[in-house]
Amino acid sequence: MSDLGQSSRKGMLTATIVALLLAGGVQAQAAPMGDMPGMSDKAGAESGKQQTASATGTVAAVNAGQHKVTFDHAPIPAINWPAMHMEFPAAASVDLSKVKPGEKVKFTLSGSKGSYTVQSITPAQ
Repeated sequence: MSDLGQSSRKGMLTATIVALLLAGGVQAQAAPMGDMPGMSDKAGAESGKQQTASATGTVAAVNAGQHKVTFDHAPIPAINWPAMHMEFPAAASVDLSKVKPGEKVKFTLSGSKGSYTVQSITPAQ
């Protein structure tokens, strides 16, 4: 292959990667739980059953437009997750206008196979 053809392919690959990053197409949540270091979803992944888990953490960001919230959360033993910084979609019933960055909260997740949605958020006691 000529240097020109190879250079053109590299340029197209780079442009594709940049477009995906700018479009938000690359998200930590998109990888299966088994592929993320320190995370597993043993019971939910094997059975595909819906699971519910309670957690605590600090609100890092709120994206009301996309109805998502980012937490710096403590370990979540019910789904075998270590402490981490992670964005989650919120259920339509969750009022994100009452959630502020820096706030310490308790929250409930439900889902399976590594795809979880925030079902409730309350101030931590």
